[in-house]
Amino acid sequence: MSRNERANISFAAIDPYVESHMVSPVEKKTAGKDIVEWGDGNMYPDYLLELYNGVATLRSIIDGCVDYIAGDDVTILPLRGRKGVMNVKGDTIVEQVRDIAKDYELYGGFALQIIRGKDGNPSEVYYIDMRFLRMNKECDVFYYCEDWQKRGKKDVIVYPKFMTTLTWETMDETERNRHASSILFVKDIRTQVYPSPKYAASVKACEIERCIDDFHLNAINNGFSGSYIINFNNGQPTPELQQEIEDNFNEKFSGHSNAGRIAFCWNGSKETATSIEQVQVEDFGEKYQSLARHSRQQMFTAFKANPNLFGIPTESLGFSAEEYESAFRLFNRTQIRPIQRKIADAYDKIYGQKGVLTIVPFSMDEESVTDNVVK
Repeated sequence: MSRNERANISFAAIDPYVESHMVSPVEKKTAGKDIVEWGDGNMYPDYLLELYNGVATLRSIIDGCVDYIAGDDVTILPLRGRKGVMNVKGDTIVEQVRDIAKDYELYGGFALQIIRGKDGNPSEVYYIDMRFLRMNKECDVFYYCEDWQKRGKKDVIVYPKFMTTLTWETMDETERNRHASSILFVKDIRTQVYPSPKYAASVKACEIERCIDDFHLNAINNGFSGSYIINFNNGQPTPELQQEIEDNFNEKFSGHSNAGRIAFCWNGSKETATSIEQVQVEDFGEKYQSLARHSRQQMFTAFKANPNLFGIPTESLGFSAEEYESAFRLFNRTQIRPIQRKIADAYDKIYGQKGVLTIVPFSMDEESVTDNVVK
């Protein structure tokens, strides 16, 4: 190839994955509006849910924590004639506790909607999905919408902050009507508007596991990267025709039942053809296994958890019942009981008395353990 000739070969730009896929938890207030956005494009909770649905290790940890938090049983005092049924829809206290425990582990907080009766006392309690909730900077006005990307004024419901019954009794009629339905919001951090999940610092580790899974899926389906180059040495057709030819070749010769995908090179003549015809792709298997182990460890570190507590064996020689009990006691004391206490305190605040909610601790035995009951 002469100095004046230029190889007319183009490659797709490398995708800046961090910028295009990961959502930052930045909090932003739009000018002229009271609502504080939760993450880039107001989509941070949707991104966290996407990680939960797409990263097996993260989902296993969160689901396991929910089982531990909900324990063997949850009971609530038979207030206002209902025994364990929290609203007219028939949601039970067990279902409600599991829902808010999942939100706390997934998003770092939870929310409940309280509806008052004519006497001012709470008559119904509903779980509110944190993904649909936004608020103002003071966290005393809440906005509920099930699609924040396509929202209109009619799609957003506004709620005030929950006030205790004693406070409600001091309100005038207008304020009482406004607080007939309100939101109790509990989060894990006081220095910002929205909560932050435990695994916030290990989001990159979650993405690594997800990307490794995607790589192997693509490797099975089409080889993921080009393994052959086909040279066309009779000039360059239009971009549309190039795409059509590539699509036809890939449809017929690529896929999981074929060796791999094909790379195309359009040359002005045979003299300017690319010399490589078969691409030898390095076997990344061992590297990915090591990377996967590292990412899993990062996630467990974020939750301060032992993998064996979630049915995920480690590479040690074993894990005895005594070791499990010891690990669980520490995890239960430092990670589970504080969340159970937050949940119990929330219901105490709603009904204005102590000991409203009882959580029977999780037990490996068939018969539930009754000591250390959270009330």
